Amino acid sequence: MNTNKLFVLTLTLLISVATFAQKGSVTKADSYLVKSDYANAKAEIDVAITIEKNATKSKTWFVRGKIYQAIATSADEAVTAIDSDALSKAIAAYNKVLEMEKENSPNHLIATTNLDAIWGNFINNGGTLYGEEKYGEALQNFEKALIVKPSDSVTLLYAGVAAQLSEKSDKTLTYYYKMLDLNVASSDVVSTLIYIERAEKKNDEKALELVRKAKELFPEDTKFGQEEISLLLKMEKVEEAKTKLEAAIAEDPTNVNLHLNLGVLYDNLASVKLDEGKKEEARTNYAKAKESYLKAIEIDPSSYIANFNTGVIYVNMAKEYYDEVRDMNLKDYDKYGPAKLAKADKILKEGLPYMEKATSIEPDDLSGLKALQQMYTQLKMMDKAEAILDRVDALEAGQ
Repeated sequence: MNTNKLFVLTLTLLISVATFAQKGSVTKADSYLVKSDYANAKAEIDVAITIEKNATKSKTWFVRGKIYQAIATSADEAVTAIDSDALSKAIAAYNKVLEMEKENSPNHLIATTNLDAIWGNFINNGGTLYGEEKYGEALQNFEKALIVKPSDSVTLLYAGVAAQLSEKSDKTLTYYYKMLDLNVASSDVVSTLIYIERAEKKNDEKALELVRKAKELFPEDTKFGQEEISLLLKMEKVEEAKTKLEAAIAEDPTNVNLHLNLGVLYDNLASVKLDEGKKEEARTNYAKAKESYLKAIEIDPSSYIANFNTGVIYVNMAKEYYDEVRDMNLKDYDKYGPAKLAKADKILKEGLPYMEKATSIEPDDLSGLKALQQMYTQLKMMDKAEAILDRVDALEAGQ
């Protein structure tokens, strides 16, 4: 027998059988789906869309969407393995239905509902995995949800958070920058972008750009002004920071936030000078910071930040002398210690009214309470220190 003829005959027979098996029947594909025979349903619908008369009908695409939706969202790995691109194919098919059908038609409405169901499936799966602290797997589900709704702010936020907790900061940047572009980023989202650019990417210029954008978007949030000053100081752009703030104050002299920001600038600059051992320059800058904070208090006596920061200024000024005493040997202490301590105590007492005022404005703020407790302790006002400490303990215990 001629083996070549036998091979050709066998191959022809196989092709004929395969063609017979999948004729591209949309009805048959739907029937396979009902029976959960996803492999045959997929094979049938894949042939169906290659037939022109089928490809022009929305029903074909609707059935294709259902089949690939079932594959993409199945909890059975054997089913999802049928087609790794099932999710994209389901979405494309349903979008085709939306293009072909009138808005209020049954298929249009069901396709829309099914797209929402696909999105919801991956959002819920992601949420469950997130709750189990499986952040990488949660991220994978949120990213699948984004294929359905690429501009959904909730999904972008979830994906960004999961990416951050998965230590995939590049993805966090991608999703949070998209939120910023869509004008749906909260101040916390922008703060995270700033942190990643500054702390992880070491890109101070980009961080500064983001800070200035944040100041436009969230003018009431003073932390961005403070962050700008901090960045400018780090980038050794002190004069630029001072010039910008002083010009702004000249135009708007009753703006509390501007005075606060100028105070923070001098405050930070004083700390830098102190670290460099330039005590006189540090004192000068602390004095300028105090002047700015007091101006803010004059405009708004109920400003917590202005009162708190003024109190801290006095703490920092007193600390210089306390540190000197701490570093003295016994001989120097006997000679200079008491006078230095008296001077430090006097400065610290001057700051007490401001910190006390701050804690009266925000009585549950732990930062203010702890600072006040330390001031009382340093001044040996033990009854008051213990009362504040009890308050701190109660707040930290959730009482």
